[in-house]
Amino acid sequence: MNQPAASSGDIPLVSVIIPMYNEGTNVRRTVAAVRREMHASGSGFEVVCVDDGSTDSTRAELEKLASEVPELKVAGYPHNQGRGRALREGFKAARGKFLVSIDADLSYHPHHIPEIVSRLEAADAPDVVMASPYMPGGRTSGVNPLRLVISRCANIILRQAMGRRYFTLTGILRGYRREVFDCIELMSNDKEIHLEIVAKAEAVGLRVVEIPAVLTSRKSGSSKLRLRLTTVSHLMFSFYERPLLLFGVVGLVLTACALAMGAYLFHLYLNAALNPTRPMIWLSVLLLLAGIQMASFAFISTQITLLKKELFRTQKEILLLKAEVSREKLRNGHSGLRGQ
Repeated sequence: MNQPAASSGDIPLVSVIIPMYNEGTNVRRTVAAVRREMHASGSGFEVVCVDDGSTDSTRAELEKLASEVPELKVAGYPHNQGRGRALREGFKAARGKFLVSIDADLSYHPHHIPEIVSRLEAADAPDVVMASPYMPGGRTSGVNPLRLVISRCANIILRQAMGRRYFTLTGILRGYRREVFDCIELMSNDKEIHLEIVAKAEAVGLRVVEIPAVLTSRKSGSSKLRLRLTTVSHLMFSFYERPLLLFGVVGLVLTACALAMGAYLFHLYLNAALNPTRPMIWLSVLLLLAGIQMASFAFISTQITLLKKELFRTQKEILLLKAEVSREKLRNGHSGLRGQ
């Protein structure tokens, strides 16, 4: 589909959302690279850059560039609040039919954006398209080895939590149909927003697919990734989404240890070598009780997870109804203006 770049009064086909925190040295380079790819694709577009409370020249550079670039829209707030909040701000400000988010450091090349849009326009179009360097056909290049190992391990754990359906759940490069955000309400302020979107999209019955992509190292500036905090948040999400990963496994291990001790104690009993005052007897009983308790937690947590997904589906219906009411009010308002 070939369209000219959107003017300020047009509704663009694509909104490219770029959260930025202390990316003053990357502003012009990143926006130029995205514009170059979007102009080459022929699709009407806008670039929505969200300043996440930067303390460097990011906001000033964005404001200056916005006066030169008609497709650029600047949003933001004065204090740093995290990638999740920046993305939510960008989704709210975007006007396009399709919304694509990408990193400010160009770890993913913008040539992936037209690929994502093409997938969203296909006959069997999904609701969400995620770029994945870890799926077959994807790859990484020049990424810091420590960061890569942690990222791969985190995504392996998250893949188990999401039923082994996805290879990369932590990446920012994604495309969405606008209707996705009429169905789900996002709450996360940090990088766990990527996980929240997929979990809620699946819960309300939206279709999510992956396409292969290439992840590279940052070209300039410093990384904002906080490995320890990000790793902990991703692990907590895994346990939240699939409590069996924690309670079920721990319960199984404790019960197995208790049974092994019990078998050993029974062996001693048969050989008349069992001392009834041995602390191992009490330890085996405690482990067995703890294992049963953990298994109970796993069962209860699984039921809570199912209820949570039912709540998301109910929330979807409420949000869709609100969106329809808002559109109806807007149509009535326009009709009233034309009548005058």
